[in-house]
Order: sequence, then C-alpha cells, then structure tokens
Amino acid sequence: MSETKTKVVGTKSSGYNYKYTSLGDLALAGVEIPPMRVATLCDGNGVPVIVEGQPIEYVEALVNEQWIKGARIVIPKESKMNAAQLYGSALTYARRYTALTVLGIVTDDDSKLEVRTEADQNALDEQAKEELHKLYDKAGGKDFEKWFKDSTPKGFDSNAYGKMKHTLLKQINANIEKGEE
Repeated sequence: MSETKTKVVGTKSSGYNYKYTSLGDLALAGVEIPPMRVATLCDGNGVPVIVEGQPIEYVEALVNEQWIKGARIVIPKESKMNAAQLYGSALTYARRYTALTVLGIVTDDDSKLEVRTEADQNALDEQAKEELHKLYDKAGGKDFEKWFKDSTPKGFDSNAYGKMKHTLLKQINANIEKGEE
C-alpha cells in the first residue's frame, strides 16, 4: 500500500439502537489487533483490590513487547442479562476500547443511543443508501441500482447494509493495494 493511501475502516456492526466499530470490523479492514489479556488491579503487596465485593479488572494490550493498561471491565449492576452475559458484554466493550485506544483509531460515537421513529429509520435508510452509492462508485461499480436490488433480496436493513458496506470497503482496499485508486 502506498504511503499516501489510507485504508478505509468502516462501521459494520449496527443494530436497532447502536452503531459501533467492532474488533471484527477492524480485522476485516486489515487492522492488526494486538494480543490482549485480562488483568486484576493489585496493591503494592500483590493483593487484588476489591470494590463492592469484586476485584477491579481491566484489559491490557501487548504493544511493542510491552503490556499497556487499557479499559476497565465495568459490569452494570442492573440488567435483564444473566451474569455471564453481563461479564461478556463488559469484557467485549473493554477489549474494543483498549484496542482502539492503543491503535489510535477514532470511530463512531456509540454513546448517543436513541430510539428511532419509522420516519427517522426511513431517513437513515436513505442516508445509508446514499453512502453505499458513493462507496459503490469509489469501488468502480457501473450500475448501482441493479447491484443494490441484487444485494437486498430480503429487504434493506442494518444487516444488509453492514454486509454491503463491508463488500465495498474490501473492494476499495483491494483497489488501493493494486494502485487503481
């Protein structure tokens, strides 16, 4: 890849009320995810620090042969999820933000969750379609409407959008690597 070209890292993971760049999205875009581990905060004597009956855990990432402390694993107190789901969710969130931080990557802000009306969703779908059209053109496509129709036989939703965007970003990155952009 040329020094003047930048890989496109898009947001594939989306759902009803959230949108974020996952570790999977980064890996699919060719970003090398550093090895990570869970660590427990200890006092000077090596004894785990306990807060509200739980040890303080955080994620560390291996960067340049050194473990860097990342995000703390914070488990919400009240939720409809079971304990394993809560821990898994908190760990995934901490791993994602640790990786983004140590890699210096800025992504969409997923802290502004909102409930959408049907009109809002239609407007978002139209924006998403326009974004896909621009990416399609950038990827060298010739007939967007036919490609869009062929790519959405079951309708256009966040899953279809994610798959379509991922396909286009892969093509754009392949074009960059071939020097075709």
